[in-house]
Amino acid sequence: MSDKVVKTSDSEGNGGADWEEIPWMTIRQWQSVRQIHVLHREQHTEPLPDTNAPCNLHVLVRGRVSLPAGPCILRLTADDSYQAWLDGTWLGQGPAPAYTGRYPYQEYEIAGGRTVTLALHLYYQGKITRSCSGGDGRFGLWAVFCRGRQVTAACDESWRYRISSAYSGETVGYDTQFLENFDSRLWEEEWKEPGYDDSDWECLTEAKWADYHLVRQETQPLERRRAEPVSCRPVPGGILYDFGRERTGCFHAVARGRDGQHLILHYGEELDAAGRVRFEMRCNCRYEEQWTLREGSNVLHPWEYKAFRYVEVLGESEECPEDILTDCHVMERYYPMEEGLCSLACETDELGRIFEMCKNTVRCGTQEAFLDCPGREKGQYLGDAIITARAQVWLTGKTDMLRKCILDFIESSRVTPGLLAVAPGSFMQEIADFSLLFGALVLTDYDFTKDKDFLGKCYPTLAGMTDFYGQYRRADGLLENVAHAWNLVDWPENLRDDYDFALTRPVVGKGCHNVVNALWYGALIMKEKAEDILELSCEKTSGPVKEAFQKAFYRPEQKLFADSEVSGHCSLHANLYAACFGLMPKQAEDAYEALMLTPGRRCGIFPMYFALRGLARMGRYETLYRLLTREDDGGWRNMLREGATTCFEAWGKDQKWNTSLCHPWGSGAIPLMIEELAGIHPDPNALSGYRFCPRLPKQIEDFRLRVPLRGWLLEVVRERGAAATIIVRAAGQ
Repeated sequence: MSDKVVKTSDSEGNGGADWEEIPWMTIRQWQSVRQIHVLHREQHTEPLPDTNAPCNLHVLVRGRVSLPAGPCILRLTADDSYQAWLDGTWLGQGPAPAYTGRYPYQEYEIAGGRTVTLALHLYYQGKITRSCSGGDGRFGLWAVFCRGRQVTAACDESWRYRISSAYSGETVGYDTQFLENFDSRLWEEEWKEPGYDDSDWECLTEAKWADYHLVRQETQPLERRRAEPVSCRPVPGGILYDFGRERTGCFHAVARGRDGQHLILHYGEELDAAGRVRFEMRCNCRYEEQWTLREGSNVLHPWEYKAFRYVEVLGESEECPEDILTDCHVMERYYPMEEGLCSLACETDELGRIFEMCKNTVRCGTQEAFLDCPGREKGQYLGDAIITARAQVWLTGKTDMLRKCILDFIESSRVTPGLLAVAPGSFMQEIADFSLLFGALVLTDYDFTKDKDFLGKCYPTLAGMTDFYGQYRRADGLLENVAHAWNLVDWPENLRDDYDFALTRPVVGKGCHNVVNALWYGALIMKEKAEDILELSCEKTSGPVKEAFQKAFYRPEQKLFADSEVSGHCSLHANLYAACFGLMPKQAEDAYEALMLTPGRRCGIFPMYFALRGLARMGRYETLYRLLTREDDGGWRNMLREGATTCFEAWGKDQKWNTSLCHPWGSGAIPLMIEELAGIHPDPNALSGYRFCPRLPKQIEDFRLRVPLRGWLLEVVRERGAAATIIVRAAGQ
């Protein structure tokens, strides 16, 4: 360790500076790197300027500071990310992905009156990706020790760093992450300990380009939990570990080896026909890595998390890896979720198993954001988040992650008032369907909090989004030629029920089609609901749009809506959003119910959530339950039949060419069960904060649901087919 110690203020704070004025630091090699703006529309294919920055950069940093007596606060952040140890003990990781205009720092309580060593493992990914705002040439560190607002120590030019060459590998997913071929010969285990000699390391330099607006990260640190294998068995050349269910995390191991000895690591969500780990995964992630050992004891130090259940460790000779491995476990990571806080016990039609599968999916997929999947993209998609967030709020009783998500998309309005489909991230994607549903995300927060102030902060973005899409209005109020964004309708394409309109990319076919207009109407009524809550005097425009929609798309002879104004084909998708948002005439409700029950008519998991909400709106609860528990290959029970422990991206593994086996948009069964079947509806206008109107079908004899809501624990109980009752307890009882 260098002898130089950062100067500090005294115990009274004399000599301290305002912590917000402390500069960012970076490495010397970054002086020639160019910072760029990376967001551009998909149809704009011009190459981005070269940042001159390396990719997959791992940097180790050490700083030694003397702290005054008393409690201190460490405020810490980095771009892209960091892992931190204080005096060799794990401290935390972060920050949550964000845009520079609202970049989070985290706070750690540190006992003062001593000299401490902060060791940091920093990472710069360097690719354009959905998972973080990477590839922009911004790499740096900001660390400040404070008492109150007074700085007692800070990261400066005395802090030292070394670039680590222990990691190498190619990218997987959509340049989502680099594989980690780890070379233990190039790693020093003691680097984070206080007594380590870093005198030959380089000194940090000021990042004069830093353009961050820092905000305190309001979300909690991720939970880290050690998971042991539930079983292991030998395979030719190695050993296979089963960790019992899908996990999001890192595989850790300790091995005794020879210098230069190689182990091959395979990760997968399932086994192949031969009972081996399918590491060339369905979702197009090829999880194969190499671990190079040195003489003696070796510790595997993974950086990036993966989504997997199985791990296979293979040797390069006849020596079985089992003989040299002394510890193997997974360090699972997820946003805090108290295990027993929200649960369902019901064996009828596997309802309890569906609930648990969805719950584990939310656990795996809620990291520092609501991820579409924790493997291939690791991106927070607006549409996916609408479903995942509502499930996660029910499971945790908290809205902090929901609010972060909302603020992420509000921040994306700086790029386009029409909102991005995935945020935060450096890959710019726009999906009209998702943007038009933004109001559902905002109103979910109000449903559970009744916070008008926060709703008021969200309203300008909600209104700005509808104003932006208003540019496509024709005289009758309907939208046509919404050409700037992907018109999704459903995904994958084979689940669109033969939707009769050209959904070409990057520019949709010309004309006026159903789904984007049903969602347009939904966006308007959600905006008007927010205006009513906020007591804003605004023109109501949804009424004329409803009339125009019914005139353009309703087919009286079929009593259904058609896919476009010139089509006679009535797909599920042309009717499910109409049913959800109240566009369906009363005389069409029987036809909609019959359409939903027609064999061979299918939609994907995402629109099914809205389709079932539509049935509930019509009071067709028996049909809702029938579809929620359907036994064919178009429902949640098919996932269970195919061995799922988390929800798939499609109803079955083979229904999409690159099916993710952990996709939280499938967790919509949780709010459907809680709200539409058990009958607990969050209601900010009710004194209790909820309405209770159970709709459990007769075939459910025993049912016990427990959910948190606004400081209370609610239990809905049915025993032996009796009427459902609700029990209310204070949280903690």
